[in-house]
Amino acid sequence: MYSSYQYKKKASRRRLRFVLFLLLLIGIPVGIEFLTRLVAQATGTSDRFTANPTSDIVNSYHLRFVSREGQPYAGLPNDGKLNAVRDPLLGYRLVGNQQSSFWQINDSGFRDEEAVPSTKAAGEIRIFVLGGSTAFGQLSSNNQTTFASKLETRLNDQVAQQRANPSQFQPSALPFRADQVQAALALPPRIRDGQYRVVNAAVPGYASGNELAMLTQRIAAYNPDFVVVVGGYADLMLPSTDRGSDVPGLEQYLTGGSQSLRAQLSEQTQDWFNQLYVVQGIRRYGLQRQQTEPRLAEPLNLYAPTIESTLRDRLPVNQADLEQRLERYGRHVRQMVNWAAANQKRLIIGIEPEISTRRPEALTPEESAILAELDNAYLEQMRIGFAELATIAKQASQQSANAQVLDFYPIYENFAGQAFQSPIGLTDEAYTLMSDRLYEAISSQVALQPQPYGF
Repeated sequence: MYSSYQYKKKASRRRLRFVLFLLLLIGIPVGIEFLTRLVAQATGTSDRFTANPTSDIVNSYHLRFVSREGQPYAGLPNDGKLNAVRDPLLGYRLVGNQQSSFWQINDSGFRDEEAVPSTKAAGEIRIFVLGGSTAFGQLSSNNQTTFASKLETRLNDQVAQQRANPSQFQPSALPFRADQVQAALALPPRIRDGQYRVVNAAVPGYASGNELAMLTQRIAAYNPDFVVVVGGYADLMLPSTDRGSDVPGLEQYLTGGSQSLRAQLSEQTQDWFNQLYVVQGIRRYGLQRQQTEPRLAEPLNLYAPTIESTLRDRLPVNQADLEQRLERYGRHVRQMVNWAAANQKRLIIGIEPEISTRRPEALTPEESAILAELDNAYLEQMRIGFAELATIAKQASQQSANAQVLDFYPIYENFAGQAFQSPIGLTDEAYTLMSDRLYEAISSQVALQPQPYGF
């Protein structure tokens, strides 16, 4: 029989072996992780483990819903960088005074570097842009590459050219001789002189109901001269029972159906695990052939009734459901047209572009990869839905001479180069085409007609 001393000694050895085994179990992966980081830093390859440009820009544009105190809601998606707060009138709105490497939001929650005074300065022509992800400039590299910013630059450049070289534009009064009149009218028309200010008040994920609320509840107070509303896609995806987009997963959260504490801890642990250099190195090099590409068509800031909803889940379930969604869009657009007529404001209704119009011969490899993830049912639904949206918008615009429609849906059919980064997210170069079309529409409405000789 063992004595008490021998028993304690043996138990102590067992504990020591267990502790050594535990330290070895922890120490080996920690040592490998430390060595991997050391080698990565010594060879200058750290950025391969820490930098992921695609992930960075997507996360930067992904909405992160927070309380009025700036705290994220437990159980709701909170991995994005673009902070938004729930609003009882608008559904939600962007938090003011925030910025990232890709965007800057002013104190009013608009995508702008400067504040927008409520009182319009003398000589200022204000143009407000409303809409969802496309209007906001989702996935654009910075504020200046959005179509709103490019439009502002183009309008102010023409004013500067008119002031510097007045002879290159139509005169304010026509000359006496007929041959001189013909030559004068052949020159480019001048536009109204002043400071053009284009304010990007779009919010990712907004549908027509949110845009209508934004117009009447906030934008009207800024006394805009023009309002440009670009949308349509979110309305096709928004359940017909909803008036507008709201915080995704909010109903689950309020009814107690949000993630459990265990699920949240599991998700956080997984995020930490994925950041390890060893894990990223194995995925990048060891499993490179087996790894699939990230889903390029994954919805970004698209309203979802549940957090787990997929793109297919958002499509209308039948023709009746589609018609209800279209009717809702038409009702909201007609209200915007009525507002513009009553307040003598210019309204441009834009039908946003979408990748289903791209011709096969114009597709880039990146766009082909996006389309490969979209099935025929989705593509057919888009073609039918967008054609109906354009018809409804044109019918609504006929109620007032102050309104017009620009159908951007088909403009990238033959675009040279990559136009889309996602089903509705455009490249910086593609936004230029939208700004050109808007410039043509707005400049024609602010063009100055030369007065006849002697007037």
